[in-house]
Amino acid sequence: MKKQPSRSRRKTKPAAAYSTSLTTVIAHNLANMATVFASSGSVLLCLLIARRF
Repeated sequence: MKKQPSRSRRKTKPAAAYSTSLTTVIAHNLANMATVFASSGSVLLCLLIARRF
């Protein structure tokens, strides 16, 4: 008996992998935006406080 070649199966579905990677990228972007916003805000507050003295 000859073996029939088995069809290759994908381990993950492309749509599920795409949505997971998209949510990961969005979460990282939001975290980076929050970090930049907080650091630039604190720098501006320090400059305004230093300007008064």
